[in-house]
Amino acid sequence: MERLNCGTDDVVKNMLAKLSTLWKTRAAVNNPQPNYWGLAFDADKHDFSLSLLPFRHHQAWLEAPQDLQSKCLSYAWGIYNLKTIYIECNVVVPACEDIIKTPPPSNNRALLQDVMSQALLDEALHTRMSIMACNYIYDMRKLPPLDFSAFNLVTWREALLANCTAEWERRLTRFGVACASETLITDYLKTMAEDASIQAVCHEVTRTHAMDEWSHSSVFSFVASDIVNGLSRKEREYLRAIILRTVQMFANNEMGAWSNVFSMLDFPHAGEIVRDVGDNNEISVYTDSLEALIDRIGLTGSGLSSAEHAIETLGEKARA
Repeated sequence: MERLNCGTDDVVKNMLAKLSTLWKTRAAVNNPQPNYWGLAFDADKHDFSLSLLPFRHHQAWLEAPQDLQSKCLSYAWGIYNLKTIYIECNVVVPACEDIIKTPPPSNNRALLQDVMSQALLDEALHTRMSIMACNYIYDMRKLPPLDFSAFNLVTWREALLANCTAEWERRLTRFGVACASETLITDYLKTMAEDASIQAVCHEVTRTHAMDEWSHSSVFSFVASDIVNGLSRKEREYLRAIILRTVQMFANNEMGAWSNVFSMLDFPHAGEIVRDVGDNNEISVYTDSLEALIDRIGLTGSGLSSAEHAIETLGEKARA
């Protein structure tokens, strides 16, 4: 296959080295952990940003008793953290491990391993923070924990990997979904990281997570630039399709998880909410970030086929 040369080795090398140096002083894992649980708990504050609730405009929600709404927002915090745990453990960590164990051919081999091992440490802390923050709210609100695992992004990724026919497809799938997720999470976290009206512990934990993820977005972007530099046209088209398709999976409303919550709370007219809201979230919130990403890492132009064609081909593979 014809190889395309971006000529970005020096730029990527310098930025990866800079990001690695910054990590040593800025990453949460390298700094004393604040006593989040020493923050005052305010029973009257919401545990989650209402603006992120997918059914916030539905009439059944608007008519629900305030106590029930409060419990739903606590479970929204639970769903967010549980989804974060699954994405960190099942999506991001395997991509980091791929590059740490078998880095792609590159002049920046050692740097790629270095920044990915740093990201791996960060993800371990984020997972721990999510577990503790989730259980803290369950304990303070005296709510039974939600058990749920079928998050859309995770199950879609598993189905896609099961239908890959070559190892290069599997590696690019693992990396592409993780790279897109690390970009998308920054958009999602921004709302709660800047929302001082929610529970103090929820706000602070999210803000700490967001600071690391903003750095991870840059790390994954420059790692992607290095990887793309050595890909064939066919491989580039495949990676681009993975990244663009991930936004629709990431932005899913996770109504499966909400169905479980509604059942636990005996929420009135729950079936109507699930049916009317559906899966599709406000995808436009996320699309700009990914389009900027694929342009930044060299996945536009250069004789590549249209993104629409690549996504259609990928959809056929996922349905196979």
